[in-house]
Amino acid sequence: MRELDTNGLRLCEYQGKLFEESASRFPCSTKVFLRRFYYSKLLEKLDQNNSSILSLDVNEGLDEIEHQFGRSDYGKEKKNKDSLFWVGYMYRYISYTRNINTQFLFKTIKYEKLFELYPVYHTQDPEWCISNILELYNLTESYFDPNYRFKLAMKKLVRTN
Repeated sequence: MRELDTNGLRLCEYQGKLFEESASRFPCSTKVFLRRFYYSKLLEKLDQNNSSILSLDVNEGLDEIEHQFGRSDYGKEKKNKDSLFWVGYMYRYISYTRNINTQFLFKTIKYEKLFELYPVYHTQDPEWCISNILELYNLTESYFDPNYRFKLAMKKLVRTN
């Protein structure tokens, strides 16, 4: 696990603001924005966890996503800006401190669940949140270790043969 330093904090705040601003910038639903973000080239850059390779201008980041996917007004349900900021911040925090990519996180910790947890969790320390989220999914911190996941996959393979 890596400590959150100024580089990590910049990235967390950037992604939080990116999610937050998506609500007023795009006419599409939050779900559509998150799906686009999940497949975006911007996410690939963010997952390098190096703030020096990004402009860290939220509008430029949103422009990049819009340029890649085009404009959409599909869907109507939008989450509030505060919860969007928190979800974006938490995904980047976990990605940065556990050194894992965000697509893996999206598959493991569903954004719908994070939005559900927002009212209670958003005032808590991020490490407390991670610990409790893992507990909800019956996982431990070792889940973030790639060797652990490899061992689990090998056990499943051996069981099926």
